[in-house]
Amino acid sequence: MKVLNTLNISGTRPIASSALQVAGTMQIAGNRPITSSQLQIFATINDAGLRPISASTLRIVGSLDAAGHRPITADNFEIWGTMNDSGIRPIGTSTLHISEAHTLIGNRPIASNDSDVESSMMGFLD
Repeated sequence: MKVLNTLNISGTRPIASSALQVAGTMQIAGNRPITSSQLQIFATINDAGLRPISASTLRIVGSLDAAGHRPITADNFEIWGTMNDSGIRPIGTSTLHISEAHTLIGNRPIASNDSDVESSMMGFLD
């Protein structure tokens, strides 16, 4: 990596040469580069700073006003029921076989450790 310069934001950070094309800079918490991209900005929201809202294919079916205005998107998630633990939380349907003998704090189930896909899951540990 060829270091061209350094940037002093919370410590000295190297600036390397790259294929990124800088379209401008933003003067928030230092002189930060803005690169050109194919991102399409639909609107902005002023929530802890000016944040862009990008155009997407998500289908919004509602909103939730808990800890900010959050979108609810359409999906195929099947809800079996809800539990009131730090707010109302959905319980989804599943083919997971859980132990009826053991539960964790909050009556949370413990699933069996026997699995048919152990060898493929071990790859995630690398």
